[in-house]
Formats: sequence, structure tokens, C-alpha cells
Amino acid sequence: MDERSHGARARDAGLARLRRVMWAVIFGVTALAGAATGLAANSFSGHKPHTAAVTTRTVRQAQTQTAPTEQDDQQPATTQAAPVTTTAAPAVTTQAPVATSGAT
Repeated sequence: MDERSHGARARDAGLARLRRVMWAVIFGVTALAGAATGLAANSFSGHKPHTAAVTTRTVRQAQTQTAPTEQDDQQPATTQAAPVTTTAAPAVTTQAPVATSGAT
């Protein structure tokens, strides 16, 4: 009978040790999953701030011709204005940019 009680105590001690190991494994796996989630959230953020592109546009004025008069004999008949370069501010939108390839 002494052998049976020793076997029962060994069994109970083994089950208690197994229970502690399983709780440690569950806690460790949960901690690793949380760390991997946090790392992925910081590495692959869905929305990154984009800087706005500045677009420049050159505006040319049309050439005009005037009929020559006696006073205009000393001046050329055509006048040409220098090109004017303007910078347009980019429009602020809340929608993501859409890229199209042109193919259907």
C-alpha cells in the first residue's frame, strides 16, 4: 500500500509540474504574439504622411502685331513678353491618390 501512495504522490506532483509548465507556455506564447503584433503595427503603418508636390507652370503671352505708323518706324513691329512662371499650391484632399495605367 505504501507503493501505491508513493505512485499517487508522484503522479500528482507530475501533474502539478505539467500544469505550471503549460501556464508558462501559454503566457510566453501570448507575450510573443503581442510583441509581434506591436512590431508589425509600427513597421507597416497603413497611412504615411505624404509631402505635397510643387507644380510649376509656364505661362506665355501671345505675340501681338500692330500696324506700322510713322511714329513706329524706329520700333520693331512685334512685341514679345517674357514668360511668366507661377507656382500653384497643391490642393489638399483627404482621398488617397489613384494610379491608373490607362489599359482597360
